[in-house]
Amino acid sequence: MQAASKALIRAYLKSFNAKSKVVQQQGINNAAARITDYQINAHGLTPHYQLAGFIYQKLISKMKKIEHTTRAHALLSASGADRWLNCTPSPRLEENFKNESSSFAQEGTLAHEFAELLLKKYLNRIDAKAYKAQFTALSKAEYYSAEMLDYVNVHVTYALEQFAAAQKSDKHAVLLIEERVDITHLIEGGFGTCDVIIIACGVMEVVDLKYGLGVRVSPDNNSQLKLYAAGALDKYDVKYDINSVILTVTQPRMDSISSWEIAASDLIKWGEQVVKPTALIAYQGQGEQKTGDWCKFCKASPKCAAQQALALEAAREAFTDPQLLTDEQLTEVYAKIDAVSKWFSSVQAYMYAEAMGGKKWDGLKLVDGQNRRGWSDEQAARELLAGNYKTEDFTNVKMKGIGEIEKLVGKKNFPIMFSEVLESKRTSPTLVDESDKRPEMVNEDYFEDLDEEI
Repeated sequence: MQAASKALIRAYLKSFNAKSKVVQQQGINNAAARITDYQINAHGLTPHYQLAGFIYQKLISKMKKIEHTTRAHALLSASGADRWLNCTPSPRLEENFKNESSSFAQEGTLAHEFAELLLKKYLNRIDAKAYKAQFTALSKAEYYSAEMLDYVNVHVTYALEQFAAAQKSDKHAVLLIEERVDITHLIEGGFGTCDVIIIACGVMEVVDLKYGLGVRVSPDNNSQLKLYAAGALDKYDVKYDINSVILTVTQPRMDSISSWEIAASDLIKWGEQVVKPTALIAYQGQGEQKTGDWCKFCKASPKCAAQQALALEAAREAFTDPQLLTDEQLTEVYAKIDAVSKWFSSVQAYMYAEAMGGKKWDGLKLVDGQNRRGWSDEQAARELLAGNYKTEDFTNVKMKGIGEIEKLVGKKNFPIMFSEVLESKRTSPTLVDESDKRPEMVNEDYFEDLDEEI
């Protein structure tokens, strides 16, 4: 047993020192697989294997860096599954464009690291000294804020409550944190990391934290989550006899936690009949380019021929006197406006970035921006004015926005303090596709309510 644990430790160290990312990744896969029992039954293992697990925890941050780098270069990523399952040529087309991280991605990564750390703390899977050291390091990150902790705790609380409920019905219930899953049985080189996995009574719940604020993410038939769940099911089905899978998205900044359930057999069927054959086509860069919601984050979007065709089609229909179009034609044009507008914006942003990088576009040129006056030293300007004018003559005092005030007083205190002085104003109605899940508005009700507000 001692020799086995020493071999395990040596395998870790060799993996992290390997120069080749492929070798690193293979080592990580092997190490992660062999440590699973440690994560679940650490207290029942010998000190040698507990030592191996301790070293695993020490190296976990380095493992994540390697994993993030590899994930960025994975051709068929789980996060992009909705795109390549619908537009199979897109992964190969995207290879022609730079893979750049955004501030939103970095903020999301930090939120996930806090979620992992807090869960380990509450589940007693990290000692106080290690927790304090890691928390201090994370709190020095650029995107850290007390507000982030409040939001992350919504996700953490949900996971803990689900686990507590699972333990009541199954004393062998399991909660796994940042669990790496292999999806190579469906996708070449496929892998992913589940934020939280809870298994009890033949039911597996995969909980995914989405820290973004701009777009509400639904778990319903969510390709990314289904792939993560497929990997987890392949890994744990034999041991836990899983018959049902729940996909949950926690999106605390949008005050949303939603779940969707699928039979394990249906998830396996989807993987074998949909993902596997489609992945083979996508890996070769074959198939038909198709436009849809999945185009939003596609790096190839600015040069996409399918989106150009959609824009030209919409233009041909729209550049006719609207009075001569039928209702059906107008509806068709309206349905394309959002996609075409986003494509125009992506083309504009891409060409500008290329021009700033030195590319010369035929018929176009970069010109200097306009000069706009601004204070180089605002405090000095205030001092020059202070002797001759009243402060209110040269400064504006305005109440900060509701979001900033909520950060100041805290999310829990905010409704208590301001319930008497806070009002909610209705925005204008939105014309959307019939597939939208929101209920249809009755025009008469809207205008009657509007009259009352006025």
